[in-house]
Amino acid sequence: MKSYIALIIILVIASACRESFSPEVDAHFRNLLVVEGYLNIGDSTTFILSRTGDLKDWQGRIPEAGSRIEVQNHQTTVISGTTSEKGDCLLKTTGLNLNETYRIKITTKDGSVYQTDFLESKVTPEIDSISRRIENDGFKLYVSTHDPSNKARFYSWHFQETWEITTPFFSLLELKNGRIVGRDRSININRCWQGNGSSAILLSSTERLSEDRVSQAPLTFIKGNSIKLNLLYSILVKQYAHTREGYQYLEDMKKNTEEIGSIFDPQPSELKGNITCVTNPEEQVLGWIGAGTVTEKRIFIHRRERLPTWSYREEACESRDVPLDSVLIYTTAGYLIKDYAPFDPMKGPPTHATMTRDKCIDCRLKGSNVKPPYWPD
Repeated sequence: MKSYIALIIILVIASACRESFSPEVDAHFRNLLVVEGYLNIGDSTTFILSRTGDLKDWQGRIPEAGSRIEVQNHQTTVISGTTSEKGDCLLKTTGLNLNETYRIKITTKDGSVYQTDFLESKVTPEIDSISRRIENDGFKLYVSTHDPSNKARFYSWHFQETWEITTPFFSLLELKNGRIVGRDRSININRCWQGNGSSAILLSSTERLSEDRVSQAPLTFIKGNSIKLNLLYSILVKQYAHTREGYQYLEDMKKNTEEIGSIFDPQPSELKGNITCVTNPEEQVLGWIGAGTVTEKRIFIHRRERLPTWSYREEACESRDVPLDSVLIYTTAGYLIKDYAPFDPMKGPPTHATMTRDKCIDCRLKGSNVKPPYWPD
């Protein structure tokens, strides 16, 4: 009887815990401007503006389009641009001088004005190496750097991955205007490239070290059986140097976003950036804009560098022979033609076509068929 009663209590508690929890976001923290960017002196700079929303919003971020962004020195505006519908703005900052100081001014469509103080520029040293080590049935990637002048001290990294993919099947025919015709061989649909950017906040500081040297800072991990290593993989790492205040902001953001989940993790802290609202000083703005040079390095990893036990399993792709009068039906259902099914020339024209799922023939459904300019032949 006691066991029976205990079981009833457990079932009641379990059923009571099924109600979903949707926390409300205080109105004070909605629709805040979020500014992302690092003023890249001597190259180009991308700023991204967005707005915060409710936790129930389906969008990852709400782009802030139509905003004017200005780079100003102590006399005038030297460069300006407007954010696109995606909220981004690309500025050519090649003519900026490390010996000058600049500030960023933002004017949104509703007339609100935001700006930074004049920014201290940091010279980012070169990346010494991007190394890899076999760990846990995959490659662990690391970055190393040093600054002989001992002035950088605070570092962050961002990387962009690219890998090559191919389709299991080639297609010789296609259905066009209701007729089966030869496929245009000049259009590549079998060899494509996928990509992905880093999402974690990658940081390292040498402030407490006698030498400004970072050795083997972790970047990312690639599983040995990942599609990334099936043919050829590339990673481009960008390195940034920060002021102490800028680094502290990134460190706080990392703790708030990546290291919270249990009672033993750091408690969330308020993020105070270096951007203020001129038209409404009480308005909170999220983001920190740094300034300086940016250095980068790219490496490639070929499939032959994998261990023999690492192998990528291709997605199962089956083909079927379809009567020619049913090809259109299968095409609308997501199939493509490989070729005519085998036939006996003595019996006349073919009566069937061999078809398979479109993703098994057309790699453009998974990536881009435009070869990156840095990709080897």
